[in-house]
Amino acid sequence: MVRVTSLTERRHPSSSNNNVATSRSLTRRHGVVEGGRGGGGGGLWSRQSLALLGAGILVGYVVLPVLLVEMDIEKAMQSLPKLEKQSTPANPYPIAESSNPYLRADQRTLETTIAKITTEAEKRLLEDRDVLSKQSLPTSTTPYVMKTAYLPDHHRKKILVTGGSGFVGSHLVDKLMMEGHEVIVVDNFFTGQKKNIAHWLHHPNFSLIVHDVTEPIQLEVDQIYHLACPASPPHYQYNPVKTIKTSVMGTLNMLGLAKRVHARILLSSTSEIYGDPEVSPQPESYWGHVNTIGPRACYDEGKRVAETMMYSYQKQNGLDIRVARIFNTFGPRMHPNDGRVVSNFIIEALQNKDMTIYGDGKQTRSFQYVSDLVDGLHALMNNDYTQPVNLGNPSEWTIAEFAEHVQALTKSSSQIIKLPKSTDDPQQRRPDIQTAKRELDWEPKVSVDEGLKKTIEYFAAVLREAGEIIPTGPGAAKPEA
Repeated sequence: MVRVTSLTERRHPSSSNNNVATSRSLTRRHGVVEGGRGGGGGGLWSRQSLALLGAGILVGYVVLPVLLVEMDIEKAMQSLPKLEKQSTPANPYPIAESSNPYLRADQRTLETTIAKITTEAEKRLLEDRDVLSKQSLPTSTTPYVMKTAYLPDHHRKKILVTGGSGFVGSHLVDKLMMEGHEVIVVDNFFTGQKKNIAHWLHHPNFSLIVHDVTEPIQLEVDQIYHLACPASPPHYQYNPVKTIKTSVMGTLNMLGLAKRVHARILLSSTSEIYGDPEVSPQPESYWGHVNTIGPRACYDEGKRVAETMMYSYQKQNGLDIRVARIFNTFGPRMHPNDGRVVSNFIIEALQNKDMTIYGDGKQTRSFQYVSDLVDGLHALMNNDYTQPVNLGNPSEWTIAEFAEHVQALTKSSSQIIKLPKSTDDPQQRRPDIQTAKRELDWEPKVSVDEGLKKTIEYFAAVLREAGEIIPTGPGAAKPEA
């Protein structure tokens, strides 16, 4: 190879060598690798390289995101429906895939297993929900299952039951639910108990509203069963002003609701409107014999005013009304401390405590089982008859006879004792049910003996759970839980 020597190098050879050395020293000091122009241009961090790097960063972090944002979103989403065609549902708990090829197969198997378990759990959940929408749940108070029918929308009614967690109301709710209707219970739980309706709380057709009927409420319903009011003497005498307000203002609010939504309304009136009757049996045409200022008047007169308002609304506003006059009723879910004859006698007899009669025991009562009453209320609501109807069992018992009968059925060692009679206690109570037979084709089906056996069995279970129950006397008393 021929080496060409520059003029400067020929003139000052030592100076040329010194410049080269200095250049190399500077290059090493600044960390730049030396390279010839023919071998790829300047060093790695030359101006051209830095310019290219800056341009790349600008494109990657500024230009490309802007382009992605401006893409057509609909085109980007076209691939999503394809996911629905996969046979295996997406695993909601994905596992990050391992970089180890020997673990990938196990990870995929685990994800498939989790997806399968999730699918089976969802399937069971749907099956359970379907089952629960067709029946009640067994509880300690109602330890059996009731099936609910399916009704198409044009046959299914929205039905309001005030006082629906009470003794009679809860049994009425059972019947309406089993028929397949939507049932709304409104109750303030003064005498009602949530456990009486606990077996329906899960059901999609059932709703519970904790509310006092003395205050207005806005609902959309087809029928109203107005049962809300304390019904046992100790309970309604505990707060007589509240009892009157419940009968008067509560009924007024329900009538206003029925008027607004054009619903049919049934009032649960009482045989107490007949007072201490001078006629027996008592027909619906009997006007009664009532002390308007006695301890029972808050209930008796409250119900009489409620009936008056029902028929005033019918005459003035064309309201569709029904009135049931209910006589003594007994059965499971009676409040154990309500102070009524049946519950007191059974509670005392089962605990071998003295069975207490207030008075000489010659006063008479008639007792109907709760399922018969519910059938009568249902028949009246769905009938065209609008005048008051007695619902009761014409079978008449003296209180002394009834105490002895309960004593025998329970095989109790209790003693029957007599205490002074209660103020204004009626001496006779027996319904004339000819109207119910004629208009509703209704009469009691369950005998007193059959009903008592079921009620005794119920209270025996209540006592096993409670341990001891002290019966309520004839005086005013607040309901116990």
